Amino acid sequence: MKTRVHAIAGAIGLLMILTFWTSTIISEVFGSYEAIAMVKGLILKGMFVLIPAMAIVGASGASLGKGRSDALVSAKMKRMPIIAVNGLLVLVPMAFLLESRASAGNFDTMFYVLQGVELIAGAVNLTLMGLNMRDGIRLSGKGKSKDGVKLTGRDTVAEGTMAFHMSKPDGFTHQPGQWVRVTLPTNGESRVLSIVSAPHEAQLTVATRMTDSAFKRALKDLPDGTEVQIAGPNGSFTLHQDAARPAVLIAGGIGITPFMSMIRNTMQRGSVQKITLFYSNRNPASAAFLGELEELARANPNFELVATMTGLEGDTAAWEGETNLIDRDMLARHLPDLGAPVYYCVGPTPMVAATKEMLEEASIAADQMVFEKFTGY
Repeated sequence: MKTRVHAIAGAIGLLMILTFWTSTIISEVFGSYEAIAMVKGLILKGMFVLIPAMAIVGASGASLGKGRSDALVSAKMKRMPIIAVNGLLVLVPMAFLLESRASAGNFDTMFYVLQGVELIAGAVNLTLMGLNMRDGIRLSGKGKSKDGVKLTGRDTVAEGTMAFHMSKPDGFTHQPGQWVRVTLPTNGESRVLSIVSAPHEAQLTVATRMTDSAFKRALKDLPDGTEVQIAGPNGSFTLHQDAARPAVLIAGGIGITPFMSMIRNTMQRGSVQKITLFYSNRNPASAAFLGELEELARANPNFELVATMTGLEGDTAAWEGETNLIDRDMLARHLPDLGAPVYYCVGPTPMVAATKEMLEEASIAADQMVFEKFTGY
């Protein structure tokens, strides 16, 4: 809902500024003074719609981008203050000044100087808002699609969690940690799903909790061989390139999915990078890919798995690992130097927020923390 409100308010703002800008050019090139004055009056009235729309865009964008380190999100967040300052300090005052002078018939040199300032400021905001809209489309995964991707199989990878395998489109490549948008042919529903498979794997694999949603019910019922659409890959939640610097991965539940691609890729390449995965679930049965991760940890001395089960009930003797929430004490027991690694965290919004606060309290630098939150499953 919040994403839709953000997109609608942004489209209203962009269209209004574009209308103001083009009507100004047309009226002043082809219109009379009376037409120019009328346009200025309409623009001033339009500000009472434009300003609330832009406030909604800014507030919803800040909320949607909170806790995310995606490069596209960061670019959008950097543009928004420029758009806001340009609008409040230039476009709004110019609308009042130009309307006042036009209604009084003062079409002098000062009028056209002010008009030039308004047109330049309007062009700047149109450009920045257009770039934000483009990046928003890219973030949604709806900017491009590839047909002819077929479901080739599925596996139950944990209690209530399934992995779906698809053929790769020609020329498809991705970086471990990226995601695709999957659109179903039966009901047109689509969802963003992290890529589980590593780039070297022949098939494209995603995984999801099988909650009771229209998308997931339809996905589960699709027979193998069905064609679906994918858009992407997208996202910048990827490992740093310096293999000498360790990485700490912190996952909650289905947040493990982008990390699976990273870990499989690192193992396949024989990298010497030290990776420690802290993986929190309610119980072993609900922990997706736990068996595979345990095998990878046994086979590779550079990969350590710290799995914790926080919802065990009854007899806990069968589980010998951690049972507490991931906190600073747990990190300190397994990491020789808290300040050395780059930290990556994926999971539900509350978990991501708590992890960010924990790392900040441990004096971890901002450029050593990368987050990706899941707002729904």
